[in-house]
Amino acid sequence: MRIFDRWRRRAQVPADVGAGFWVAEARALQRAIAFALTAAERAAATAPATLQLAPGLEDRVVVLWRNHIVGFVPPAQTGPLRAQLAAAEGVDLVVAGHVIRHDGLWRIWAGHDVPGTPPPADDGEVTPAPESIFGIPIPSRRRGTPPSPARRTTARSPLVLGIGAQSWEVRDGEDVDLALLRRRIAAAAPGDTLNVRVWGEPVAIHLTPDTRVTLTDPATGAVEVLHPPE
Repeated sequence: MRIFDRWRRRAQVPADVGAGFWVAEARALQRAIAFALTAAERAAATAPATLQLAPGLEDRVVVLWRNHIVGFVPPAQTGPLRAQLAAAEGVDLVVAGHVIRHDGLWRIWAGHDVPGTPPPADDGEVTPAPESIFGIPIPSRRRGTPPSPARRTTARSPLVLGIGAQSWEVRDGEDVDLALLRRRIAAAAPGDTLNVRVWGEPVAIHLTPDTRVTLTDPATGAVEVLHPPE
């Protein structure tokens, strides 16, 4: 038996989402959604999706698909689903859904049946990632005052650090030392407990086979799995 056979996937339980809902923040997370799609799914403009729900900051519920953050549960459905997340501690809360191309945007429906009504407008609260070529941002054509050079050079893009069922929006070197965290996890043995500081507060990470430690870029949806080893 290979050593990696010890690391098993977490159990899953279905979420109760009633009649279903349209996932919010579609406009801001188009890159993440498109990145998760296969070429065939993009050509078909639709795809079935098994969505995972996870707790986020400010009482939000995050929606993930294929290890990418693809949106948030709307406020009206957040309360019941946070209660289900609390009850499902140690397992993944999932829901069957659909990814659908509509009016130039990829939209995500959380629910078994394909909706009979079009999605609502999605302006959202999250700022979309800027257009770029080979990673170099393209200046916006909209009129307005550009950010000061000091802000452009010192601002750090936040990542989402996930430890089990908890998550934090962090900036490397400010809220947490990510280089140190990576080294300590890489050097740890299965079952070890690491004590780190996030937002200046101590956080214990128990490195069991079921403990997932991830870093997610909200702008692209890219996920770096720090633990368990894949």
